[in-house]
Amino acid sequence: MRKGVTREEVTYLAKAMQLKFAFSGPPIGGGKSGIDFDPDDPRRDDVLRRWYAAIRPLLLTRYGTGGDVNVDEREDVIPLCAELGIIHPQEGVVRGHLGRTGADVARSFEALNEGICQDAGAFGVEGLSLTVSDLVTGWGVARAAERLYALRRETLDGTRCVVEGFGNVGAAAALYLSRSGARIVGLVDAKYGLVSPEGLDEEGVTDLIRRRNGRVLPPHPQRVSGAEREFAYRGEAELFVPAAISGSVDSRRLAQLARHGVRRIVCGANQPIYEVRLGDTENMQGADAEFEVLPEIVASQGAARAFYHLMANPDRRSAEDIFRSVTESVEAGVDALIERVGETRAGLMGAALDIAMERTGE
Repeated sequence: MRKGVTREEVTYLAKAMQLKFAFSGPPIGGGKSGIDFDPDDPRRDDVLRRWYAAIRPLLLTRYGTGGDVNVDEREDVIPLCAELGIIHPQEGVVRGHLGRTGADVARSFEALNEGICQDAGAFGVEGLSLTVSDLVTGWGVARAAERLYALRRETLDGTRCVVEGFGNVGAAAALYLSRSGARIVGLVDAKYGLVSPEGLDEEGVTDLIRRRNGRVLPPHPQRVSGAEREFAYRGEAELFVPAAISGSVDSRRLAQLARHGVRRIVCGANQPIYEVRLGDTENMQGADAEFEVLPEIVASQGAARAFYHLMANPDRRSAEDIFRSVTESVEAGVDALIERVGETRAGLMGAALDIAMERTGE
């Protein structure tokens, strides 16, 4: 849900989901939904409730949904589905695509409910109530970055990083990157920016998450707002993680990042690179030639993989099992890309598209 979301944007996102499932499983095609509405409007809950009522027949038979931009899995999706007699937001996938029946359906739903909503334990932040669904996508983004650096015989330790977005994906990615030794020199959300030339370590990122107000950065001596948010993109950094809305990174931003030293982009958001028209790929091709880009269909598959893992392995539902499955899937995806391009530092996005299309038979 976002004011200004377009049908073209949602079409791109649906295709991205199909390609992402080619890496994470299950191979079920792809779909996406968007609501062009201000999430801060007091009518927001009623609008969302009407959308779920309208889509209910598909959610029962052939479509699965989850949390996304301004729609929370635990606070919105699961309760609204329950109101409508939908046992789980993935019911349509379990019944329609995986063909589960009888007791197998019940076991799958039980595993999905328990697995996604359980406390993240050691993967979370001590003293905070954070679930697997809150963190698992950001975890996958960080593991993708770590794998890429390892395969290039480098390390995240000391790597300077800018993260765009401080919702579930951006905040979790920043947390896990910092736990791997990266220094977070810039953070940007929809309202604020945080400029840290010295770079935030794990303690600094954890403090922000503890004090986070919704999905925006809390007060901090280095927090800025308005036009000054741009300074967060201008810190000298090697790694950029777009983990906010789709289409946030245009050609101007790409050029700016290159000027300030960014060599790698690991995508946490779906379709973060902006294109003028549906079907255009000019900016994506430019990014693929200029940077080493891990696309979201590999790096941001955490939630998709978690759902598939729980559907396929309902008895392996602990947080450790889920995060391990995401790690294995993400690392396998990065390995496949590097095997395809070899020592070439460009072309990872093109390689990912080739592999995904091969796997989907297109």
